Amino acid sequence: MAFVTDNKETILAIIDGWTGKLTYDLLSEKLQSELGLKRLPSRHTYIKHDEIKHAFDLKKEELRNKKSAAIEEAKSLFDRDVKLSKLLGSLSNDDATIAELIKRVEKLENENERLNSENKRLGDQREILLERFARWQHNLQKMDGVDLNKLAATIDNPLPAKNR
Repeated sequence: MAFVTDNKETILAIIDGWTGKLTYDLLSEKLQSELGLKRLPSRHTYIKHDEIKHAFDLKKEELRNKKSAAIEEAKSLFDRDVKLSKLLGSLSNDDATIAELIKRVEKLENENERLNSENKRLGDQREILLERFARWQHNLQKMDGVDLNKLAATIDNPLPAKNR
């Protein structure tokens, strides 16, 4: 507990300048490396000091609000019809915005992969149907008594209306 009293201003400065995810464990690790502590301070150590607990809670709330705003900003950017390169060029260096954009890009990549697969399947199906049509046309020409012009006129008749 003495280390907190001796280093209160340093601890508060670290909390005030914190970016990214904030937990007592992450704060303890940062303080251990900054102050050269042998053991990690526990979260109870911080809670006992009202000023540090209050600063921690305020920063946590600020980061939470910033993350929510960044997620909303990222969503609104995707709602607009903007190219990804322009979108990434206009970003600030905000972890929450980048994380949300990465999720959205992964979703788009998965959707793109699915659409490419569907496109290939439909292309293959189209080729099969075109080959079948050409085969039927060839075989019909070889049949005696089949007039292709008359057949085409008959085949192109519209379907009957549905009775519901």
